[in-house]
Amino acid sequence: MAEQDLREVLLRTTAHLFERRGYTAVTLRMIAAEAGVTTGSLYYYFKDKEEIVRVILETGHRRVYEEVLRATNDLGESATWAEKVRAGVRAHVATLFERGSFSAANICIYSHVPEHLREEAKPARRAYERFWINLLASGGSPLDVPARHMAMFLFGAANWTFEWHREGRETLDEIASDLARLFIGPEPQNTKALKKTSPTRTKITASPQSA
Repeated sequence: MAEQDLREVLLRTTAHLFERRGYTAVTLRMIAAEAGVTTGSLYYYFKDKEEIVRVILETGHRRVYEEVLRATNDLGESATWAEKVRAGVRAHVATLFERGSFSAANICIYSHVPEHLREEAKPARRAYERFWINLLASGGSPLDVPARHMAMFLFGAANWTFEWHREGRETLDEIASDLARLFIGPEPQNTKALKKTSPTRTKITASPQSA
């Protein structure tokens, strides 16, 4: 296995363990065993647990931001505000259900990692928050609620989905669509009609869980 590939495996293995067991319970020895490598091999790539956490926090924030930006930008300039919010919510939720999701691990451990690591991660975290605040403020939400409050409510609801969702109950599209409607109101009738004739919805195939 190439060095970069093994490094990625180690990071995703750690992210998966953080989702299942939380920050404190996961040790370097546990990570190595789960990845099927020696502890010495792990130290070749990372000097300690904090270095792994730093990468996961940074990557988690960056990935969800990049995916949401891509989803909203791909709609083009003619897209409505509601369409952008809907696409952004779906992209955000989708990143949480990837196998070994850095974004999901980020949510699970952020409040438990050392304070200096949280401080290092804050700029990226704040940048993503500003994106959503600006997007929500630019549209016509039926809610008489400040955009910042709406963004925080959205994060809370979206980030909690991997705690209560169970595979087979709902599709990713259904969860994201229902969540978006809480902030933008009902979908237009023509959007619903298109949805009925669209290809088979993608089902969530992994259910990240905390310990």
